[in-house]
Amino acid sequence: MILRPFLGNRPLVLLLLIPLVIGFQLLNAHFKFHALIDIVDLGLWGKTTVLSHWWTSIVASVIVLANALQLNFLFNQHEFLDKNNYGPSLFYVVLMSFSHSFYQVDSVLICHVLLLQAVRLLFRLKSSETNLQSSFNSVLFIGLSASFLPPSAALIVPFWFSAWALHPFSFRQWLLMIIGFLIPVGNGLAYWWISGHSFSTRILRHSSMIKYEDVFFYGTTATIVILFLLSIIGIQIRLRVSNIRFKKLNRSLVWILIGTLLLGVAEIIFYQQSEWISLLFIPLAFFFTFAFIHRIWQRVASIFFYVTLILAVAKFFLISYMVV
Repeated sequence: MILRPFLGNRPLVLLLLIPLVIGFQLLNAHFKFHALIDIVDLGLWGKTTVLSHWWTSIVASVIVLANALQLNFLFNQHEFLDKNNYGPSLFYVVLMSFSHSFYQVDSVLICHVLLLQAVRLLFRLKSSETNLQSSFNSVLFIGLSASFLPPSAALIVPFWFSAWALHPFSFRQWLLMIIGFLIPVGNGLAYWWISGHSFSTRILRHSSMIKYEDVFFYGTTATIVILFLLSIIGIQIRLRVSNIRFKKLNRSLVWILIGTLLLGVAEIIFYQQSEWISLLFIPLAFFFTFAFIHRIWQRVASIFFYVTLILAVAKFFLISYMVV
């Protein structure tokens, strides 16, 4: 089965991600569950026309694979488990297959890239160092993310708490983080104004409205929630034997999870769509791995993982509709 090799310590298993991604892309090309759009909204940078749906799908696949590899690298580099584990990359790819951004490059997928860079730099923070450069650079990526998806600017608040979980509060560091965040946002707003747009709440609205079957959405959400609850059990087991550094990284990720969850819920409530919530898949890919560290709970978690994988494939047989 596909899950077991990824929970081991063999890096070559990452090659299996390639046929998995290609398989999802081919299914979508045939069934067109995630209908590709011709005009992509890039937030403050305006809109762009897609010249080729095939090329945008290929580029999106490369980006998703790169994100999965970097996420897994961070997981192993910072020793979330005693031994290397390649589950995070698999979980990220499977979860992302539910998102429209998996199949087409858009502002949400760009935000995935930028948020991962912010997390990479965030994890460099240590309580014994000043960390000014890493702090500045990490929120610079959050600011860039906000320029492509303005509502993601709200992530700066949980990101502050995430940074303080790794490093004690410093007014100088906090001020530098505000400046780092405002630089790309300011440039994006300037470009928006120069391009002839006015400043209004319209900036916060994503123009591509994508909706799916309710049964599919709720079914997928249920399996993901159960996997997360099982992850909490695994994290509690890990915390008993972990060092202080892991506990800080765990708290830091929790803040990122809270921020991305609230952002996704806000989109569901105000716009009745669920694309922004895919940002939640980044911290979830970290946490899901812990659902498989206990022998007994591993069996239960495996069942729900395969249910999630089955839903990821079954969705192509459901009807989707899109209003642009």
